[in-house]
Amino acid sequence: MYDLQVAQILLFVIVGFALPALGMILLAWVIQLLFGYHRPNRVKNQPYECGMKPLQEAHMQFDIRYYLYALLFIIFDIEIVFLVPWAMSSNQLKEAYQSPWLSPIEIAVFLGILAVGLIYAWKKGALEWE
Repeated sequence: MYDLQVAQILLFVIVGFALPALGMILLAWVIQLLFGYHRPNRVKNQPYECGMKPLQEAHMQFDIRYYLYALLFIIFDIEIVFLVPWAMSSNQLKEAYQSPWLSPIEIAVFLGILAVGLIYAWKKGALEWE
């Protein structure tokens, strides 16, 4: 009985998310087919359709350091998303578990893990730009 209820709820959630998304995609596709302007030509199909001839190949290889910097920024930027609510709820944790040191210890462990990651990236030379 319990498994059937879980399956029904899961099916309801999946349909609830998938149906509007698929409906919007289908609606956009139909509107584009009905009202879209379709006159492709050689110039229009070129990459960088801006009126100038392309100077180089459209598929250019980027330096991996750009991605590495972006990844490191995301990792260390996301920590703020976790730290602010954590700091705001630290009083509730203290009251719930009757331990004034639980929240500071948790935050210290979290920041320690981030510090180890930063030190590792620093030692590997990920933050060096030549």
